[in-house]
Parts: sequence; C-alpha cells; structure tokens
Amino acid sequence: MENKITGCVFDLDGTLADTAPDIAIALNNSLNDAGLRQVPLESVKEMIGNGIPVLVLRALAHIEAPEDLAAGVITSMLAYSRKYYCEKSSLMHGVKDCLEGLKKRGIPMSICTNKDETVAQMVVSALDLNSYFYAIVGSRPNLVKKPDPSMLQIAAEAINSPMETTMMIGDSEVDAATGIAASSISVIVRGGYCHKPYEELNVTHLLDSMEELLDIIDNQYLISV
Repeated sequence: MENKITGCVFDLDGTLADTAPDIAIALNNSLNDAGLRQVPLESVKEMIGNGIPVLVLRALAHIEAPEDLAAGVITSMLAYSRKYYCEKSSLMHGVKDCLEGLKKRGIPMSICTNKDETVAQMVVSALDLNSYFYAIVGSRPNLVKKPDPSMLQIAAEAINSPMETTMMIGDSEVDAATGIAASSISVIVRGGYCHKPYEELNVTHLLDSMEELLDIIDNQYLISV
C-alpha cells in the first residue's frame, strides 16, 4: 500500500456540525436590528462557506438591501454569533463515531474553518469535541480565508502532518478548492452546504457519509504518524 496518511484536517460548518440554524439566528437578529427583513434558513444554507462578511453581502443581495449597510450588519452578526453560537447546532451524522475511530487509529486531527476562530472554539467545546483536536484554525486578522491554502497549512503544521499526506475533509466547493490548492488529499462528504455539483469538485474522495471515511483509510492508506 503506497498511499500514506499522517493527519486529518476537518472543516466545521456542514462537515462536523450542522451549524446553519445558529448562523441564521445570528444573521437574522443582525438584519432585524438594521430594520431589514429576515432570510429563511434554507436560503441561509446557500450562503454559508466563506465567512461572515461574504455571507452578509449575500444576504443583503438576497433581500435587495443596500450594500452600504454591510459593515454594520457584519459587526452585529459577529456579536450575535458569539452569543448564539450553539443554540440549535448539532453534529452531522456519523461524526462522533468517525472521530473516535480516527483517534483509536492514532491519527492526529485539527480543524480549519472560515468561521471566526473564537466562535469556532466555542462551538467545538459546546459539542464536546475538544478532546479530538490538537488545533482549531479559524478566521483571524491577517489570515486569508479558504480557499487560499494558508489556513489548511497552519492546521496541518499544528499536527506535524506533511501536506501531501494530510486529508482535508470538508463539505463544500470551498473545502475542495482548498485541499486541491494545498496539494493535500481532498475529501468531500455529501449533505453539507455545497453550492456546486459534487462531480465538478475533482476531489480525491467523494463520500456519501462520514461513516465511509474510516473504510477508505483502512483499505487505501497506510497510517504513518
């Protein structure tokens, strides 16, 4: 078996957890404060993936509100996201068993998300996932967001995993592009917040559920840590 794996880096929103309900709460509270109409949850799901600033711009366009309101709504949404960070969020199907299996195999794990880093840490803690991850790399000043590979590179370095033997596991076209740009093993799990046809993502592995990840690792990779 020639393929090696030395670490796994996970996206958060739509990959490890269904966080859309809480993202919608924070967004709609911010829009309400600005005197604007709400955005339905299903529409919010179509806007997730590039961080709060991009999401707010998409929301304003969706409700046909002036773009110059964005700065105030972004500031407000960040505040609300730290207040309502895990009111209705829940783990995606199969996540806990998968993480437990990776931990038992001795594979180090970290998180790479466009979510505000402080909020990401709060969500991971609230979902009782802290024990699985060595590092959580999220949105922070002067760090370019995914699909730029910088976040993934930092997350991989935190677990001492060379990029070419690191799995980047996500749910969206943003995660796919990040993994490919970093020359990592790119893995996409269906069922999250992807806005493009899965077959167009050109990833190494396209999974129907998180439960398939352990089988792929056991059958196709040599664990080298």
